[in-house]
Amino acid sequence: MSDAPEHGRPSRRKGFYKRQIELEAAKQGLTVEEYGVYKGSVGSALKPVNSAGGLLFLAVLISVFSSVVVVAGVGLLIDNKVTNWVQLIIGFAIVLFTVPTSWAYYLKERKAVRLRRASGKTLQHPTRRSIVRD
Repeated sequence: MSDAPEHGRPSRRKGFYKRQIELEAAKQGLTVEEYGVYKGSVGSALKPVNSAGGLLFLAVLISVFSSVVVVAGVGLLIDNKVTNWVQLIIGFAIVLFTVPTSWAYYLKERKAVRLRRASGKTLQHPTRRSIVRD
């Protein structure tokens, strides 16, 4: 397979963000583990919230909203009032994906903060794209 765009759409290369993390970490003299989660804003419309505290806030917020979805879904199941099974299953699937993912990102960044503190290194957040063209 080639990375050529199909039908005029730009291709999405596999591992793009992984390479961005490796580039930023190397540029700052950090290992990938010390760098943590991707801190740039390439591919996002909003400025990312990816400090350990910001990710903790998002993980808690996602967990609270997901709990509400699960309780409402279980309530519908108990009362036998489910009218659209597809929506219920999709809701549960989203919860099963987003909650562990949000906590995994938080734990990864928390570990990176601990490693940086232990080695006395600091992190400079990227201010622009650091894409290497193929």
